[in-house]
Amino acid sequence: MNTIFTLAEAIKERRSTRAFSSEKVTEEMIKLLFEAARWAPSAMNEQPWLYYYAGKDNPEAFNKVLGVLTGINPQWAKNAQYLIVSVARKFYDYNGRANNNALHDLGAANVSMAIQAAHMGLQVRQMGGFDKDKAAALLQLDRQKFEPVTIIAVGFPGNAGQLPDELMERERAPRTRKSVEEFATQIKH
Repeated sequence: MNTIFTLAEAIKERRSTRAFSSEKVTEEMIKLLFEAARWAPSAMNEQPWLYYYAGKDNPEAFNKVLGVLTGINPQWAKNAQYLIVSVARKFYDYNGRANNNALHDLGAANVSMAIQAAHMGLQVRQMGGFDKDKAAALLQLDRQKFEPVTIIAVGFPGNAGQLPDELMERERAPRTRKSVEEFATQIKH
């Protein structure tokens, strides 16, 4: 049997945009992103992810999340329709031991969301540039048990011309990826 496989278009269409349009993202769309996360693989099926989100329809909550971003992130993230804080539970529920796979598993859930978003015509951008202590305080998280990992901006792609010059250039630059040969090596012995 000779089967031809192709890379899913949503994977190729996924981008980490900073330019978002003002087009409304619905609660139904956000819930579908969380449904995609729900189906991500995880060690022991622990699903150690938590998501806290705020949309532009709730400016007070949205601005609180925006307020924990650092660097240049607030300048462009303010145009997203939703901001989502992704959090990892550090310990397994079933035995209380440290879950050394939690960050990996959360990453799998986040990429599932990103691919689903691209499939729907949305884009997401994950940010590590935020104050984790402020985020934990905002969400009332015990940092001994929970780790804020990324803040994810969600929206429809917008015009790069709305960005500060330095970001506009980066947004318009050709998308590059390493070749498979640069990171994958077959073991032959």
